[in-house]
Amino acid sequence: MIQPDFLKEGDKIAIVAPAKRMLKGELDEAIDLIKSWKLIPVLGKNIYAEYDFGYKYAGTDEIRIEDFQWAIDDSEIKAIWCARGGYGSVKIIDELDLTNFRKKPKWIIGYSDITVFHNHFNRLGFQTLHGVTAKKLADVDYHPDSYQSVCNALFGSEIQYKIQSHSYNNLGEAKGELIGGNLSIVYSLLGSESSIKNPSDKILFLEDWFENWYAVDRMFMNLKRNGILNQVKGVILGSFTHMDTEEENGENFNHPYDPKTYEVIHSFTQKLEIPISFGFPAGHTGHNLALKMGAKVHLNVSSNNVNLHFID
Repeated sequence: MIQPDFLKEGDKIAIVAPAKRMLKGELDEAIDLIKSWKLIPVLGKNIYAEYDFGYKYAGTDEIRIEDFQWAIDDSEIKAIWCARGGYGSVKIIDELDLTNFRKKPKWIIGYSDITVFHNHFNRLGFQTLHGVTAKKLADVDYHPDSYQSVCNALFGSEIQYKIQSHSYNNLGEAKGELIGGNLSIVYSLLGSESSIKNPSDKILFLEDWFENWYAVDRMFMNLKRNGILNQVKGVILGSFTHMDTEEENGENFNHPYDPKTYEVIHSFTQKLEIPISFGFPAGHTGHNLALKMGAKVHLNVSSNNVNLHFID
């Protein structure tokens, strides 16, 4: 798996919006943050465009393609930070010309809908960075490691995380390439040119939010019937929050690791003879640690804790 070059002080990082629209002022904090990292932020020229077609996109497909293509092709841009998720990345992924990217790959950063890029580029043999988008979630308190872990990854620091054990975990250890991202997006990509390929040497990470419990069951049934769950070498479950409806799930609607969702997932994972880790701090939560997708990792799930070490 090809790893893009790490960044150094003075490098330029592009912010583009491949999915939902951005409002002016929503990127001010991210711009200041990039500058504090001694990097130079450069906004796509259409970053605040808007196109309403049953959904408020960040401009037409053509406009969003133009900005992302610019970020790929401009030799001065060293990383591409997606402004936010939402929906829309899948509508542009097949229209991008990756000729220059193959010659000089760059880090693509984001999560949620940006899972489209993670899955697509990982399948092509390139690492990407699953982490916070430039825009924060509303009304969420952010852990300082959420953004610092992105900075650390971009500058090439060693990545190793240790978290508490969970009662649903399967003990064991495995090595493999980390893949996945948002469950709904992974599910929607199956059967396409961006779907998971050769899962037998992979460790699968999944997270989601604003989904019904039965929908989680349905998506895991699909992963099971596609042979993915039975082939991967390990599974890491991140945050699952705002699940079902607030009326039905009043007690845990805002819980970052919804207990009922974890119960549903556990029904699929409990008999798998591979290491399984629940409660990893990544996803639609204020504690969203950066993960190098496509990188080889060592996952060690013990009775006391879980260690995730990025090997390359």
